[in-house]
Amino acid sequence: MINTEIKVLIEAYQMTHDLVRLYTGKLKEADPYQQWEINGHSLNSIAWINAHLCWSENFLLLQALGAPSANVKWIEHYCFGSDGSLHETSLNMKAVLDDRKIIHAAALAHLHTLCDDDLKKENTFDIQFGDNKSFKNIILHAIRHEGSHAGQLGWLCKINGVQTF
Repeated sequence: MINTEIKVLIEAYQMTHDLVRLYTGKLKEADPYQQWEINGHSLNSIAWINAHLCWSENFLLLQALGAPSANVKWIEHYCFGSDGSLHETSLNMKAVLDDRKIIHAAALAHLHTLCDDDLKKENTFDIQFGDNKSFKNIILHAIRHEGSHAGQLGWLCKINGVQTF
């Protein structure tokens, strides 16, 4: 089987997503809403990171690539530049993770409809990284973004005394 560029990008995204899930699963005994403070700076909570990743996966891998939104109302509070606080008093970690699965399944299904030629298309929001607005650049950013938050969850494992490997 020939690995096309889109298949490699999907595989890289899935591996990064799986790392977030691994760390989140290891933190199931930790308080998902706790914001640790280090040197006077608040870290994002486990719940906020996962809620934010719901938003970013929906925004980047669905909407920006021309697919319909997963239409989860609460995720708009967790967009780029949000302050790290939890806005939904009724939002619980199980709901976040359940919605995360739905959004991820929709994103993967949409990515699997794309071919290598689609990677050259410009995204629907005119988002630019460097001088590039392509679908490929959006997917690469989604991989990088998910990986950044995986790192945060890795630190939260350490802070909570949770062995990662």
